[in-house]
Amino acid sequence: MAASKSRMPSSKSRVAATSRQSSKAKLAKAKSNTLGFGMVIAAGREELGAKVDRLLRWTSKHAGVELELREAASYEQLAKEVDKGLVDVAWLPPIVRVRVGKAVVALGSILRDGRITYETALIVPKDSKVKTIGDLKRMRAGWVDRWSAAGFVLPRVNLALVGIDPRTFFRSETFHGSHKAVVTALLDGACDVAGTYAQADAKGKVKGGSWDEIEGAEVRVLTTFGAIPPDVIAARADLPEDQRDAVRDALRAASADDEGRKLLRGVFGGETFVEDMTKSYESLARALDMASARGLFE
Repeated sequence: MAASKSRMPSSKSRVAATSRQSSKAKLAKAKSNTLGFGMVIAAGREELGAKVDRLLRWTSKHAGVELELREAASYEQLAKEVDKGLVDVAWLPPIVRVRVGKAVVALGSILRDGRITYETALIVPKDSKVKTIGDLKRMRAGWVDRWSAAGFVLPRVNLALVGIDPRTFFRSETFHGSHKAVVTALLDGACDVAGTYAQADAKGKVKGGSWDEIEGAEVRVLTTFGAIPPDVIAARADLPEDQRDAVRDALRAASADDEGRKLLRGVFGGETFVEDMTKSYESLARALDMASARGLFE
């Protein structure tokens, strides 16, 4: 077979090749300037992903840096991606925040209905015959995720504190991936009690919770276990300070803008970005260590 002769590209083809290389370089540069925003989007919550995308388009426009959603299927996966530096900014639930430690710097949180903290709650169907925690023995428990503070970790810690071993107390335990999903499971009869979050007023009276996401949901709060530190928006610790400041400034701007507030509420359930993170995570970290040492999560 005759060897093919190599041919010098024409000036037009060289220009076209140079143009393509330039476009690729620009695309690569733009991609390198894109910050990944990590957040758990549980199965069946595609509408949340769409809301996050709309918020990130707004913040990108105001931050001067591009933000792109990097979905995680679970809290554990999100923690691993943050720890490995695969995401630059993330919405972190309390347990994930504790686990990743100094790998991130908190930028702030979102104020929900005037409060930055929320409560751990056990809920049952409104017509349930269960009246006390003791009545839950040999019943089916529904949880959110093994890394959920309100939806698993703190209910187990607090049950242990009143002398109940959660590993043997329930007939079965199932995980549903999100607060909305575990409430749905409760209403559908797939579990008898669910661990989730509740919102309380200044006097500690529960006035709402995760069940508010479901129209017509009729549940009863069996008990609450006190306040939990808030979810946080955090950046990886080695992200350049000017980029961290740009993201923080964009979140401030969203809190002061009508459209921005609407987008924040759609994603986070609140519309005010606050930077005063006075609630300590130290007690949560101690509770987590104690429970892990006792094997409560096995």
